Amino acid sequence: MSDETTLERALEQTLEAARDDGADPEGERHAPVSLVARGVHLAYDHKRVVHGVHLSVPPGRVTAIVGANGCGKSTLLRGLGRIMRPVDGQVELDGTDLRRLRPKQVARVLGLLPQQPTAPEGITVAALVARGRHPHQGAFRRHQATDDEAVARALALTDTHELAGRRVDELSGGQRQRVWVAMMLAQDPQVMLLDEPTTYLDIAHQVDLLDLLAELNEGRGTTVVMVLHDLNLAARYAHHLVVMARGRVVQEGAPSEVLTEECVHEAFGMASRVIADPVSGSPLVLPLGRHGRDVR
Repeated sequence: MSDETTLERALEQTLEAARDDGADPEGERHAPVSLVARGVHLAYDHKRVVHGVHLSVPPGRVTAIVGANGCGKSTLLRGLGRIMRPVDGQVELDGTDLRRLRPKQVARVLGLLPQQPTAPEGITVAALVARGRHPHQGAFRRHQATDDEAVARALALTDTHELAGRRVDELSGGQRQRVWVAMMLAQDPQVMLLDEPTTYLDIAHQVDLLDLLAELNEGRGTTVVMVLHDLNLAARYAHHLVVMARGRVVQEGAPSEVLTEECVHEAFGMASRVIADPVSGSPLVLPLGRHGRDVR
């Protein structure tokens, strides 16, 4: 039986189960994993961008990193995901320096979705998503039915199953973004690092994606760390908020405690009013702008 046939069968079974039981990020619950930055400095061409960051990611929770453009939030995420090597300090995964772990060891635990990932020319959606299974394969562990099930589940959860046979380079930006998220879901990491995952998505798909990440966190205990531009979405979906400015963490904690008018001004240089979101109760930031009027 061909790989395409087994994937089609697994996808059909997954969709049927979803129709019968409702959408469910099915899978084993993840054990808590610690991810800690200890005095991390990160640099491009010897120019330091992140300065001495100490950060302990809450295991099994959703963390959002926010801040103005150029504050170092995406760079910090790359350091946490071992894409960048600290010039000073270290990042530890369950107490072990990431630099001491083999790439495949890290990939089984950490998944990283960068801002602008690139796919091989001509690759199909199904083939790209299947690449998420590579960390679980090796010399003594080849492609198995469980891999097809994981790929099918990822396609179904991201609503990309109808795109499975299409080439990635034919898709819209929003469709491609959901396919990349599907690849990370197929990888099934214990910690998901996502750099602006809502880029290219319309508001409905932004909420769908963040709902899915919240469900994965709730259902499997997956630790989620994401860089977001939208303060209000970050406040609504994150348990833990990390606010950066000038390459440093200036505030962190529960959104209700951290996201104040003073904090917004410090990080963004922007006057605002912060009120309770009438839907979620989380902080809602209302920018005043140069010509805005005080809403109080």
